[in-house]
Amino acid sequence: MPPETRAFEYAMGVFAVLIGLAVADIANSFHRLMRSRPAVRWDPLALTAALYTLCMCVYMWFDIWFVRHFDATRNFLFYLALVAQLFVLFLAAAASLPDETHGPLDLRDYYAKNRRYFWSLITVFQFGYLMFGIYFVNSYIGRLPYWVGARLWAQMVAPLAISVALLVLRSRIAHYVGLALMFVVMVFHYARVQIN
Repeated sequence: MPPETRAFEYAMGVFAVLIGLAVADIANSFHRLMRSRPAVRWDPLALTAALYTLCMCVYMWFDIWFVRHFDATRNFLFYLALVAQLFVLFLAAAASLPDETHGPLDLRDYYAKNRRYFWSLITVFQFGYLMFGIYFVNSYIGRLPYWVGARLWAQMVAPLAISVALLVLRSRIAHYVGLALMFVVMVFHYARVQIN
């Protein structure tokens, strides 16, 4: 077994726990909402934001697999930065749906009150994602065709720009459009990615 595979497997334990905690928090919060259905006023926007956060957990799993052979991933500062990134992802997941379901609960109201905190976390996450992208892509971007490099940069910068816009904007229509664009960028970026 090559040393990079052993190092990757060693590190995957903590990464798996952090990603798993984020997924579990969304699942638990959704489960509580489903159990309290009569007292919940549902909101598609809040549920869509939670679904996007769940998708972020999945694509981070793919991204971590993709960088397993890079020498740059085997140092302490890289691991520390990745743990911090996954910690922010967990916080975003925890903020995506309410934890408490006692009494009547309006998800539209929850999203409105929680919007700035939630999108602040997503913005921090997307900024970190862009920094990781620069860290990895910079080493081979010059060897790629121009259009491939431009596409990679657009896929990394667009979610950050959209997150910042959604942090600032209050319009529900803007949030629907922004989330739709986030899904489009995610699907375009990951549609052909495989773990093998």
